[in-house]
Amino acid sequence: MHAAARTSFAVRPGGSDRVETITGGRHAWRFRPHFHAGDEIVQVLAGRARLRFPAACRVVVAGDTVVVPAGVVHRFEPVDNHGWAFASRFVPTKTASTGESPALGAQAKALLSGRPSLHTDVEAIALACAVSAGHLARAFRRETGTSLHNFHVLLALHKAKALLREQAPIIEAALDAGFYDQAHLNREFVKTFGMTPAAFRAGWAA
Repeated sequence: MHAAARTSFAVRPGGSDRVETITGGRHAWRFRPHFHAGDEIVQVLAGRARLRFPAACRVVVAGDTVVVPAGVVHRFEPVDNHGWAFASRFVPTKTASTGESPALGAQAKALLSGRPSLHTDVEAIALACAVSAGHLARAFRRETGTSLHNFHVLLALHKAKALLREQAPIIEAALDAGFYDQAHLNREFVKTFGMTPAAFRAGWAA
């Protein structure tokens, strides 16, 4: 995704909760593999996109509405050079989920969530899981559709999001979540969500 492309983010009332909404004009949107704490309801407004799950892939076209369950790692990518436009809203859930995982995947996720920095150290995690690093990396990608390090970054992004919703300063959210600095958080946030941490924080402030 080109660095200049940005989505439009807003937070609106939705019953007893506030609902996050993201819209993106026609563009060759290509998001990294990621998950959300709530169900994502995506409307494709124009063009075509490819939606990838760990074990499946489908093409969505203008007029389609698709629901991505909470915690499921997925990614959207363009099918052609014409780009695609979308509108997404996120249905809050009572607990943040990262999907159902076999024992090894769940153990690795728990170890990742407890690390104080974004130094993933696959060897140390594999040792704690009593498997080889290669076996862990392959099994984790097969179960989740992404690498250990990418999942580690996603956990940190969700921690930063929680802090930004409470209007924490961006630098504080970055460091508390394990990013090296504010610029590091900014790069990863844009790559994953198509917006800056400042835009996300401002949406919740409004």
